[in-house]
Amino acid sequence: MSYCNTDDVKNVLQIDLAETKFDAQLADCITSAGGLVDGFLKPKLLTVPAAVPQLIRDATKYFAAWMFRRFADPVGAEAFWVEANRFLEAYVEAEFQAYVGCV
Repeated sequence: MSYCNTDDVKNVLQIDLAETKFDAQLADCITSAGGLVDGFLKPKLLTVPAAVPQLIRDATKYFAAWMFRRFADPVGAEAFWVEANRFLEAYVEAEFQAYVGCV
């Protein structure tokens, strides 16, 4: 399951949405990014619900952007890695917070 789409990643990378020459590569990065998200969530006994939360969508698009950029610009790609982890950590923290009214 994809947690974001190519247009989401193009926006992060500031690629014109009409540009299609990177779409196949971006789609592969999105697939891998989704697997990375799942892999980080699994040890915490979390899964992504059917209605993908915005934090997961954001983490996935930044992980995909990191994968896309890391070969051409490994140092610059690091910023995407950091942002992806911030979104994912926010999701995990929110999932472990006690809900109001719970004992």
